Amino acid sequence: MGIAVFIQNQIHEQVTEAAGYASKTLDEVISQAPLDSLMRGISKHADTMFNTTQLNSFIDEISSLTPKNDSERELFTVLRDAAESAIRQRGYLWFSGD
Repeated sequence: MGIAVFIQNQIHEQVTEAAGYASKTLDEVISQAPLDSLMRGISKHADTMFNTTQLNSFIDEISSLTPKNDSERELFTVLRDAAESAIRQRGYLWFSGD
């Protein structure tokens, strides 16, 4: 099923689902991320939420990654766009594991 990714506004109202089918690639990327990275901290089986301060670091982290294929390239674009959207709304990026 994969990890669902949602953008929430400042008062935790869900604005939109961000990743769609690209979220299936997220499982693999999390497993391969460095141990001390925010990406590695995303839980595959529970909820993980990043605030705007964390999202700025998350965007830097995503920008430093080199996609291995088109699915990863799409995932990184979706995550970067979602993080930027959440920041503009002073909100959150919520990862919902299955």
